[in-house]
Amino acid sequence: MPGLPLPDPAGLPAPIWLLKFLSVFTLTLHLLAMNLLVGGTILMAISLHRGKTDPVSQRLFERLARGLPVTMSLTITLGVAPLLFVQLIYGQAFYTSSVLMAWPWLMVIPLVMLAYYGLYACQFRPAWLGKYLHAIAWLSALLILVVGFLFSNNWTLMLAPRTWHALYNAGISGLHLNAGDSSLIPRYLHFMIGGLAVAGLGVLLLGRAVRKEDAEMAERMEQIGRRWFLMATGIQVIVGFWFLFALPQMVRRFFIGGNMVDSGVLAAGILLAFVAMAIVRRAPGVAALLTGSTVFLMVVARHRLRQILLTPALKINEQVVHPQWALLVLFVVLLLAGLAVVAWMVFAFVRAGRVRPDAPQGG
Repeated sequence: MPGLPLPDPAGLPAPIWLLKFLSVFTLTLHLLAMNLLVGGTILMAISLHRGKTDPVSQRLFERLARGLPVTMSLTITLGVAPLLFVQLIYGQAFYTSSVLMAWPWLMVIPLVMLAYYGLYACQFRPAWLGKYLHAIAWLSALLILVVGFLFSNNWTLMLAPRTWHALYNAGISGLHLNAGDSSLIPRYLHFMIGGLAVAGLGVLLLGRAVRKEDAEMAERMEQIGRRWFLMATGIQVIVGFWFLFALPQMVRRFFIGGNMVDSGVLAAGILLAFVAMAIVRRAPGVAALLTGSTVFLMVVARHRLRQILLTPALKINEQVVHPQWALLVLFVVLLLAGLAVVAWMVFAFVRAGRVRPDAPQGG
C-alpha cells in the first residue's frame, strides 16, 4: 500500500481517545441537523406540489419553508467541529483526497450558498417567485443532495489510499471522483434516505406540538410524518445491508462476528431502529430518542470503519501528542455554550410556531 504523507510534526493537541469522542459526538449532532435539512427540503417540495389541490399540504409547505433556513444554518454550524476533527485526526488522508477531487470539493461552497438562497426565497418571497416557486424548491433539494454526494465521494476516497497514485497519474486536473468504489452509492443513499426518516419524525413531533392550535393540521402532519418515518427507515435498513456487503470482506467481517464490539454496535443500532418503528405511533418522543441513539451508534460504526480501512497506512493511535489543555478547555466551554444557544433557538422556534401558526410571510 502506498505510504501516506508525513503527519503534522506539531502532533495532536489532545489525547487521541478524547479527540475520537469529540469527533463522534459533534458528528452525531451535525448528522441529526443534516438529516432534518435533507429530508425536510424534499418534504417541503413534495408538500408544495400537493398543495395545488390540498390546502393542508400548502400549509405544511409554509411551516417547513419557515424552518428550513434555520435548519440549514444549524447544519452548517454544527458541521464545522466534526470537519476540523477529521482534518486533525485523519489529515494525511483527508487532504490527499480533497486535492484529488479539488474542483468538485470547492464547488460545495457555492452549491450550499445557492441552496441557502433558494430556501430563503421559498420562505420570504413565495409570491415574488410565482410560477418558479416549485422549481426553486426542487432545485434547493437537488443542490443539497449533490452536496451530500460530493461529501460521500471525499469520505470514501480518503479511505482508499491504494487508488490515489493511479488517479493522480491519470491526470492532475483535480476532477477525480471515487466512482470506482462499490460502497459509494449505498453509503450515499444510506445517509440521504436516513434524512427522510428523521425529517418525517420531525414533522410528526411538530404536529404533536401544534395540536391545540390547529387540530386538522396536526393530525395530517402526524400521519405524513409517521408514514415517511416508517417507509424511509425500512428502506434505510435494506440499503444499510447493501452498504455493509459492498465493503471488502476483510472489513465486513469486523461487523458480522469478527469483532464483538463492532458487531454489537451495529446490531444495537439496527435493533433500536426496529424498536423505534414499532413504537412510533404510541410514543413518538421515545422513538425520537431511539432514533438519535441509532444515529450515534452508526456514527461510532462509521468511525471504526474509517480506522479499519486506513490501517496500517495510518496508525492514529500512535501519533505524537502534545496536549494544549487551555485551548481544549476553551473549545469545550464554547461548544457547550453554543449547544445551549441552539437548544434555546429550537425551543423559541417551536414556541413561535405554536403561538402564531399562521403568521404572515415576510416581504
